[in-house]
Amino acid sequence: MIKSYTVSVTEVDDGEEAVRLATGKIASLPLLKNTVGLVTAHPEFVASGVAGVVAKALPFPTVGMTSISHCAGGAAETYMLSVLILTSEDCEFAHAVSGAIPEESAPEAAARKCCEEALKCYEEARGRLNGEPKLAIIYAPYHHDPHYYEYIAAISKVNERLPLFGGVCNDDRQSLLPRTNARVFHCGEEHEDRLALLLVSGDVSPKFYVDSVTDEAMIMPRVGVITKTAGNKLLQVNNVNAASFFRSIGFLAADGPSATHEGLLSSLFVLHIDNGDGTSGTSITHIPIQVDDDGIRCGGGLVEGAGISVAFNTKESVIETARRTIAKIKKENAGGTAIIHTCLGRRYGLLGEPMAELSLINDSLKEGFNYAAAYATGEICPTGVREGRAFNQDHSQTIVACVF
Repeated sequence: MIKSYTVSVTEVDDGEEAVRLATGKIASLPLLKNTVGLVTAHPEFVASGVAGVVAKALPFPTVGMTSISHCAGGAAETYMLSVLILTSEDCEFAHAVSGAIPEESAPEAAARKCCEEALKCYEEARGRLNGEPKLAIIYAPYHHDPHYYEYIAAISKVNERLPLFGGVCNDDRQSLLPRTNARVFHCGEEHEDRLALLLVSGDVSPKFYVDSVTDEAMIMPRVGVITKTAGNKLLQVNNVNAASFFRSIGFLAADGPSATHEGLLSSLFVLHIDNGDGTSGTSITHIPIQVDDDGIRCGGGLVEGAGISVAFNTKESVIETARRTIAKIKKENAGGTAIIHTCLGRRYGLLGEPMAELSLINDSLKEGFNYAAAYATGEICPTGVREGRAFNQDHSQTIVACVF
């Protein structure tokens, strides 16, 4: 069994004071035999050096990531550092960080490097556990060309029973180069290009929740079937070049590099996939991020044979999907620990109320749950765990939750 506690600080400039506040709160907690901390911090805590100073002062190992806004333990803030502390007598925690995963110009080289580093990281953490891992929590680096679906595929291939959950770090400069403050955390060190992994074994039975859009947000339901892909690139829909297909239904204005793609690139692709066990009904959401002559690059891995719908990100859809996710969590759990990631794009969909989703989560879970909910630029969560297999997926524009 895992018990959890949440500690947060808003002192972003004075490392000594931030350490005093954090360690003072932790000193009174009844920590058990095995303990680990999940750290979430605004990128300014990296720029000031406070994030690393605090993590190194804690009496247990830590993993985590930057997020431009999050909520934890009753507080919903922009400039905040929080630690979700997991402690147990009968569960073990093992952590590791990968080698560098630079962005490669050649997709095959990038995929190969991602797989190699993810597997090394997994094997290192796995070697520190006495029991079989029951849950993996992943914090992934941000890349302009998303690779985190490669981590999922590599680890799932060697252990198909292991559910993978996590998020991709972010800052508020991701449209610019160089990025300076989007970081993955591991034991007081901060990494721009490395994956951090936490494995949990013992008496833990996590439940997972995934939601992205409402029916009202669907503007073109099931317009076709994905017939050819290459990683995160959509090549064909209904056996037609993907760009040509969306142009034929009025979603791309013209041919050539001067084409207007704003409509497509501000939309969402919802993929309706087979669950893998003979049942249907699972949906995952990805964003289109670039249109080329040969296809459409998306914010995550694609699935051939999936039906595809087009939706828009709206404030109403974001709030409703968050509300029904939290309602389902509370209906199915009397309390416990909840780790939640929601896409940074959903925050932009809230327009003039950027904290509305986090405030809803914070107000709804502050009684009975210890929790941390943070924005991510990619979400990792199984769409189900059935018959000894975890159906691990990457997501975009989605709210995901892990509860135990």
